[in-house]
Amino acid sequence: MTEEIPAGPPPAGRYVEEEVVTPPPRRPLLWPWLVLLLALVLTGIAAAYFLTRDDAAKTEVPNVVGLTTALATEKLGQDGYLTVVNAKASNRPLGTVISQNPPAGTELDRGGRVTIVVAGGPLTVEVPNVVGLPVDKALIRLQAANLRGQIVKVASTKPKDQVIRQLPPGGSKAKKDSTVALTVSSGPGGATVPSVKGLTEASATATLSRLGFRLSISRIPSTQPKGIVISQQPPPGTKAPKGSIVGLNVSAGSAPAAGGVAVPQVVGLDQVAAIDKIEQAGLTVDSFPVGSSKPRNTVVSELPGAGTKVPPRSVVRINVSLGPGTAPQRPVPDVTSQPEADARRALARAGFTVRTLDQPTADSAENGIVLKQKPAGGEQATAGSQIVIYVGRLPTAEG
Repeated sequence: MTEEIPAGPPPAGRYVEEEVVTPPPRRPLLWPWLVLLLALVLTGIAAAYFLTRDDAAKTEVPNVVGLTTALATEKLGQDGYLTVVNAKASNRPLGTVISQNPPAGTELDRGGRVTIVVAGGPLTVEVPNVVGLPVDKALIRLQAANLRGQIVKVASTKPKDQVIRQLPPGGSKAKKDSTVALTVSSGPGGATVPSVKGLTEASATATLSRLGFRLSISRIPSTQPKGIVISQQPPPGTKAPKGSIVGLNVSAGSAPAAGGVAVPQVVGLDQVAAIDKIEQAGLTVDSFPVGSSKPRNTVVSELPGAGTKVPPRSVVRINVSLGPGTAPQRPVPDVTSQPEADARRALARAGFTVRTLDQPTADSAENGIVLKQKPAGGEQATAGSQIVIYVGRLPTAEG
């Protein structure tokens, strides 16, 4: 059984009394408010700067499109702008500004950059080789290369609608969207060249003209009667397109005298060298283009033959090779108003053959001078083709 202790006064002795102290309330922190205040102040300063700064710091970008690079850079620099130059292939003149960024009229701070794009030269493409292809496939291939085709049809032994020549040639460079001239076969056509040897000039002319051929006549000293055809080119039996040229050598009716001029040997020479050699011998010369595997502009035959004695100033006909492959197109020099010999050399140096025809004149100042030419100067013609010059001649005692 537990004994209960009676309540009473505490026992005598020393006691320590503890005092509970309540801590004072914490003071609020000030630094976050100071940071917020500083941010507001800075924001206000920035806003004031953008709202009150000098408007003269902004100007409108000038228009420099169409100027040269140098002028555009100078103009932008005068307005306080830096220029960034980029080049782009273009058909515009080299160095011309074709665009700008920012565009003209845009407000831009001084010291800002303006990018200009300048023409870096024409955009060229490689011309595909379409010779030998059917014309429809050739046109598709040209279109794929960003080129256009222009068709000229001619009679040919090649299959109908086959491309037989092109200009510019395959592998060369041409401007994008430019035109390639295509010579296309219309199939075998034309007529067979008849034999006119032994006929009079008038009869031969009538026969060949009726078949659609054009004539090129050279008068050659011969023992045959005057006006008789003594040879022809191409030979009889050749199939030739209508409109092509048949060359006739017609007797001048004067047999060469024993003391005449010997025709020099020019076969194998370049046309220009052959012309010089014949004219130095006191003779005149006509040159005619002929198909040959010999190098272009090489003389492959001459008539009369080398060593033949002929009267002074007689005409010697030389046949000049058109050469292998496709002949290029070239501009025809303008030789009007030039002396006959100078005109002949100028055309020969340009790669053409030359035939001279007399043009009667009563003006002594026109005697021996080229009065006109076909084709005209500046026109395009195939290298090796014949240029006809019409030379002024005063009437002779016989005429």
